[in-house]
Amino acid sequence: MNTALILAGGRDTRFKMDIPKQFVNVNNRPVIVYTLEIFQNHPDIDEIIVTCLDGWQEMVRVYGRQFNITKLKEIITGGRDAQESTYRGLELLKDRMGQGDIVVVHDAIRPMVSEKIITSSIRMCLKKGMGVAATYIMDTIMHSGNGKEGYQSINRYDIMKVQTPQAFDFKLIWDKHQKAIDQGSLGAWDNSSMLTQIGEKVYFSEGSDLNLKINTIEDVEMFRALYRMKHPEEGVEK
Repeated sequence: MNTALILAGGRDTRFKMDIPKQFVNVNNRPVIVYTLEIFQNHPDIDEIIVTCLDGWQEMVRVYGRQFNITKLKEIITGGRDAQESTYRGLELLKDRMGQGDIVVVHDAIRPMVSEKIITSSIRMCLKKGMGVAATYIMDTIMHSGNGKEGYQSINRYDIMKVQTPQAFDFKLIWDKHQKAIDQGSLGAWDNSSMLTQIGEKVYFSEGSDLNLKINTIEDVEMFRALYRMKHPEEGVEK
């Protein structure tokens, strides 16, 4: 069983729109629907679970019916952060998944993820127990404590930009979440950072600079432009 766990529980106060990022409409579809459709159409994904911002669960359910997301099986309330939201999803699955089953964790606000990236994550998971999408950073990187001054350059070839999807053997990631809780290592912004905080190694799969994460209004416009380039047959939003 391969389950996609879509994290849609966040609300970013820095995002200058009245609606959460994952529900912003682009070409008459909310961002989360683009993400759900990719996993719906992936041949290796058996079901989809969404951890959702409280108060928006029924809206996701409506979207599932409207856009024929037939693999959508459960919608649950997300946690305070990605670590807690993931744990809630894993807790829902623990009675029907075990070693050999795969959970693919993905941000709802990464609607440009490709079938190829998801497949790479799953394949690496089958080899190493996990496959975390990542790509090299091509810009110059510097330490800065305040965002105004830099004081040390970092070799960019020693740095990877970590993304989602992140695929895990279910038993492995369930056990690691239990270990993190036992150690009081909470509040991680994704599963890969949780793993490193408890001393575990992370295995990378293929990522892409086109695997855009929507954090700002400018990112919404970038997604709109990239999507139009890939799907010119859908025309221009009126």
